Amino acid sequence: MTNQIVYKMKSIIKANLYFFIPLVLLWLLLFIAIFIVEKTALHLMLNSFHTNGLDVFFRFYTEVGGFLPFVVAAGLLFYKFGAAIMVLVTQLLVSVPVQVLKRTIDADRPKLFFEKLQLAFPQVEGVHLHANHSFPSGHTAAAFALFLCLTVLVSKRAYKFLFFVLAVGAGFSRIYLSQHFAADVLAGSVVGVLVSYLYLTYHQKISVSWFDKSLLSWAGK
Repeated sequence: MTNQIVYKMKSIIKANLYFFIPLVLLWLLLFIAIFIVEKTALHLMLNSFHTNGLDVFFRFYTEVGGFLPFVVAAGLLFYKFGAAIMVLVTQLLVSVPVQVLKRTIDADRPKLFFEKLQLAFPQVEGVHLHANHSFPSGHTAAAFALFLCLTVLVSKRAYKFLFFVLAVGAGFSRIYLSQHFAADVLAGSVVGVLVSYLYLTYHQKISVSWFDKSLLSWAGK
């Protein structure tokens, strides 16, 4: 049984290298940046370029880690029930460690952090900034969980890499909007990937006939 689990875990990584290789590189770069650059300076550095167009874009794109995963899960019901359940369950599982860590650590978000230092920081007009529960980023965790699931569902390598890029964009949106620090985003991506990855190893073992059916197949009966 242990050997089978290990085999499935390795097979998921091997089949999705175009997602996992750039992901590991990103984690290394972020970890190094967080380690060598002071927290305030790093946040201001990552927010050094703002435009009206990007402000609008990231205000909406950040919802990739908000309500969108549940919309995707609903849409997948027309493709395969198993795929919809995979996305929905990973979202629910990821939210547990995220919420526990948020409330246990209760770190200041950029808004409160910079206000305490009496320093100006980048803000996007129309965005309500939260003050507490910064670590880790829940939106980032949800986005990476979603796109890892979608990566597993597709076969083309280009799509797998595209899903990685889209996940990174969601994580960066949290920094751009000054809702989170880089460390929050790094932690969120780690939680989102690891929790969903562990569930995927279990999900692949589920063998029920209706997993391959959809609302369309049922409607056609």
